[in-house]
Amino acid sequence: MKFLIQKINGEILHDFSFTLLESIKFLKWSSNGLTHVIIDYLDFENDNNDSWVFESTHGRHIPIGSVEFVSAWFKYFYNHTPLPINVPNELLNYGYRKIFNGDENSLPKSDSDFFVKSNDKIKSFTEIVNSEHSLIKGNYQISELIEIDSEWRCFVYKGELVGLQNYSGDFKMFPNLEEINYMIKAYTESPIAYTLDVGVHDERTFVIEVHDFFSCGLYGFSDHKRLPFMHIRWHDEYANKLKLS
Repeated sequence: MKFLIQKINGEILHDFSFTLLESIKFLKWSSNGLTHVIIDYLDFENDNNDSWVFESTHGRHIPIGSVEFVSAWFKYFYNHTPLPINVPNELLNYGYRKIFNGDENSLPKSDSDFFVKSNDKIKSFTEIVNSEHSLIKGNYQISELIEIDSEWRCFVYKGELVGLQNYSGDFKMFPNLEEINYMIKAYTESPIAYTLDVGVHDERTFVIEVHDFFSCGLYGFSDHKRLPFMHIRWHDEYANKLKLS
């Protein structure tokens, strides 16, 4: 097993990279003469478009780094970049607000504001807009605004909730675990590993968005026995889908 961890100006900057390295130490994959894992490093700026820097790795690593880093990896070796999941169709009813997918002409004619996020590129367009706003040509997810008092990141692996971390708002306002498990069960077309972000308001727990398990902030999640396998299994599943497409 080989991991390729991103550095920027010679430094490791991402919490998931540090935690992965700690997990590898915990599992003793790289000590006592064992060679279960090889860790390589590559300096890569987030705005670096020179994907040829991956050439020497021969596509045999699991890339660990920013969205730009991992996306460039898949673009170089598979001519494809991961797309946003946002709120998948199976979880739209768990949003407790109107959420729909459309194009640049799909904003409702209304005095209300809407939260709009790109369906075409991760970390791309994300704005609160109204019907007077002109969107550039593309695909978007559009949702009504909703109050959020507390935001939590759920870590899901093989259909099981394996971690829950507060990342914004009142950490004392705990989400409804039963509702989260309903969401996980309803999301039958899910990746093998992913994060499910939920919000809490007025004693209601609702989905905010979903992310494939790469380049995800951990916010303290550190299940050393599971974390490396979540990286490995997600990467293998995604890469195999690309090979078959």
